[in-house]
Amino acid sequence: MITNIRLENFKCFEMLDIPIAPLTLLCGVNGMGKSSVFQALLALRQSVEPARFAVPEELILAGGRVDIGTGTDVLFEDAKEETLRIEVKNDATADPYGLSFDYVAHANQWKTNRKSETCQQGPCKGWNELPPVGGDLVYVNAERVGPRKLYPLQETVARRGDIGDRGERSPAYLNPRQGFVFPADDPRGVPDQNGKLQAVLEYWLSGVSPGVRLHLEKITEADALQTRFSFDRKGDVETRPYRATNVGFGLSYTLPVLIALLSLPGTLCLIENPEAHLHPQGQAKVAELAALAAIAGVQVILETHSDHIMDGIRVAVHDAVLTPEQVRFHYFDRVGGRSIVSTPKLNSDGRLSDWPPGFFDQHDKNLVKLLKPRHCSALDGLKSLESSGF
Repeated sequence: MITNIRLENFKCFEMLDIPIAPLTLLCGVNGMGKSSVFQALLALRQSVEPARFAVPEELILAGGRVDIGTGTDVLFEDAKEETLRIEVKNDATADPYGLSFDYVAHANQWKTNRKSETCQQGPCKGWNELPPVGGDLVYVNAERVGPRKLYPLQETVARRGDIGDRGERSPAYLNPRQGFVFPADDPRGVPDQNGKLQAVLEYWLSGVSPGVRLHLEKITEADALQTRFSFDRKGDVETRPYRATNVGFGLSYTLPVLIALLSLPGTLCLIENPEAHLHPQGQAKVAELAALAAIAGVQVILETHSDHIMDGIRVAVHDAVLTPEQVRFHYFDRVGGRSIVSTPKLNSDGRLSDWPPGFFDQHDKNLVKLLKPRHCSALDGLKSLESSGF
């Protein structure tokens, strides 16, 4: 499990060094560098994959997992040297492991510095088997595939467990796994259900839209799947199945998020904006599942703008589902072209040690404005009477 991420001269970071917990939230207003953390990890991953998880020749910036431009796009603008480093600490190794890269101007790319150590004290045994370099990694992009009449079947890809970074293969992933049974001690399961993935997924989907049922229809000739949703809300009449395109964005958009959070233990799960298109109740339910996923052994890093997500995780700590040590909140801000990060501490009551300016404080700012009395001048009063017909 990752315990620390360190970036040097990468995009808006001259130096980033942050602790990572089983459940970590990256928070802050737009454009502060939260997504850059994911991009660094994904760029490292896609660089080692073609080399069969050996030390790569270069840092691949444009690939199947992430596309962040060319060489000059990722260099910190005030860098003193044209070098960058991506380094990760994992609880399975004594030292951090990572790679350094040197800028090659004529090719506008980053070549691996072969003289740099994989770890501080030399190569780590098994470094390329640990997340994010090796192991199971699931990434859910903020820009996901919404409702579609048909989704790709791609059975070969689906069997590999790939839901697609935009969630486009989520139905294909589910189709052969509907009968997968969660272990009895997995906290994400549902005691009064049969423990099968389909039932568990529908339980968490019901937190988004009560009584929802998921239907998958395989269309072999078209190499496609059709996704439908019906609703069987307690005390109401069950509906017929509706096409995904006829039930709004929320269910389709959150489907890959929930699947990711139901991953096997040992998976590194990176999710951007899990709250997208969700009612606050649904956001709180996603936060609850994220907490249980961390307990189950899935490492979860969320990039979010939702105070409902944050509060849901604080509630999990308050209710002793998680300990404060199992959670980290990082708040990203910017000074000039440099991003800075603060990390409020969380106590066992779910309370934070401090609230940096801009850290989920807009509700309080709005409330202060709403509580202020309106000052109505005599002229305002006269205009009001005139408009009422007097």
